[in-house]
Amino acid sequence: MEHAYLVTLSAVVAIIAASAMYTGHIREENAEGVQAAAEAPEIQATATPLPEATLAPLQPASVRLQTGGGTVWPVSGEIIRDFAPDTLVLWATLACFQPHDGVDVSAESGEDVLLMMDGVVSNVTMDELWGWRVQVEQTDGALATYAGLAAVDVEAGQSVTRGQVLGPLGEIPCEAELGAHLHISISRNGGAEDPADVLSRASRP
Repeated sequence: MEHAYLVTLSAVVAIIAASAMYTGHIREENAEGVQAAAEAPEIQATATPLPEATLAPLQPASVRLQTGGGTVWPVSGEIIRDFAPDTLVLWATLACFQPHDGVDVSAESGEDVLLMMDGVVSNVTMDELWGWRVQVEQTDGALATYAGLAAVDVEAGQSVTRGQVLGPLGEIPCEAELGAHLHISISRNGGAEDPADVLSRASRP
């Protein structure tokens, strides 16, 4: 009985020892087969700022100013003789009756004569009956003539803008009975037009 007990105890101890040795061997093999994990990179305490966004400089759109969109009253006074291309009108200074193809606007001698509408100066002439005359090809296609200037501040071929000074007002010998005034005539495709239509839309400077 005692002998059997010792044999059983010895067998149990042997089994335990064998199990321990086998477990140790397995652990060593696992340790050899597992690679060490790479160290995680250190997390920075502060985030790296993103580069500042850059914008291409804004290019202003090319804007072309529209001309001829308005008119300017040329001198200080009012119309004193109307457009009458089909009616005989007395020209007292010339002692005759004839049509009047423009309008006469009263003004003070020497005051500035202003351009009614944008355009290009097509001709500048001195006339014994009309004084200095300036013709302007307007942006609306009409030809405007300003007569009665004492001098001229523009020249043929020059681009001019509404409100620009054409020169000082002088005299009109053939219409001397009206005193100081500006004579304006407008033509289009060879036909006369009433300048009062343009002046009715004009603003005073």
